[in-house]
Amino acid sequence: MNIRKRILGILLTGLLTITGLIPLYAIDAYVTVIYRRIDIAFINRSDSELNVILSENNTDRNYYLMENYTMKKIRRLVIDLEYDFAMKADLVVIDNNLDNMEAVELYSTIAAALEKQMEQERIIEEKRQFELARFNAEKEKQKTVLSKEYNSVQTPGGDTVYVKSKEEKYTSTWWKLAFGMFDGYLINDVGNSYSSFRYGISADFNYEYTFDKLLIGADLAGQAIILPFSGNDGTIIGEFEAVPKFAFAALTKKLQFRTGVAGVLRSSTDETNLSGPFVSPLVGVGLSNLGLGKLSLSANADWLFGHFAYGGLNYAMKSSLNMGLPIAEMEKFKVSFNLGAKDTLLVRDSGLENRLGLIIGIGVENVIK
Repeated sequence: MNIRKRILGILLTGLLTITGLIPLYAIDAYVTVIYRRIDIAFINRSDSELNVILSENNTDRNYYLMENYTMKKIRRLVIDLEYDFAMKADLVVIDNNLDNMEAVELYSTIAAALEKQMEQERIIEEKRQFELARFNAEKEKQKTVLSKEYNSVQTPGGDTVYVKSKEEKYTSTWWKLAFGMFDGYLINDVGNSYSSFRYGISADFNYEYTFDKLLIGADLAGQAIILPFSGNDGTIIGEFEAVPKFAFAALTKKLQFRTGVAGVLRSSTDETNLSGPFVSPLVGVGLSNLGLGKLSLSANADWLFGHFAYGGLNYAMKSSLNMGLPIAEMEKFKVSFNLGAKDTLLVRDSGLENRLGLIIGIGVENVIK
């Protein structure tokens, strides 16, 4: 009998134990499912999904487990600096449990951190915008420089591609030969009240060779003023010059420095007071091949300081201006129409003598590609 009671007691105890364990395992299972749903809400960054989960279970006796799990995930977001969703998720926790002081304090902390983060992002964005504006300004500046110095083409997509420098040369040599078919010279000797208009011819040769940083060259010119239309004094006059020149190509090839020799000629006669003949060294400056659209412009001014060696001559200078307009261009040569002016100024004891010429001619030069 005692053995039967003992066996019955053991069976009863086991039955009670088994009966008590079943609800425990059931609780673990459904809470785990809710954890997974919370995980998915955080993965989707959906505060609405999280609110549905917590609001459905905020009366459950194991709600504190779900709430603690949510708070752990919010703190993880804070560590990862994901303040935006951390604040939304924390607000969901507060809405479902106003007594959760930990969530309230965490909300204040997140709000302060988010404000600081937004301020840092604002500073970074302002700096980025400043750098972008400076980059765009520099880009436009470089684009302007490129447009001036390079030829461009448009791609089929509408982009501009700069393909070749406007100064790019296949050869470093440039030369030009010009012939003045009509040189109309107005000669004035103010001191002797003499004036004459005469016809002449002229020839000019210009040569330049460009190194990487230096340009060297020479200008050769000669005029013969042979036919007087008025004021015939029986003389034939003329001029010549042979002038080496150089320029600092690394800065500009347009501005050139000149030094050489020039002469003012006159046939021998006792019936004129015109100056000559005399030969003088010179120094001067010139501008070469200035582009004005299709027009090419060159000019120079020279001081003939050899006047010191001639009695009665106090000062002498020469200047010239030439404009060339292309009228025909072949593969290697270009023909241009030339219009120019030359002036020789002589200051003498007896007064001022000036020789001003208007020149119309044709020029031939090599084509530099």
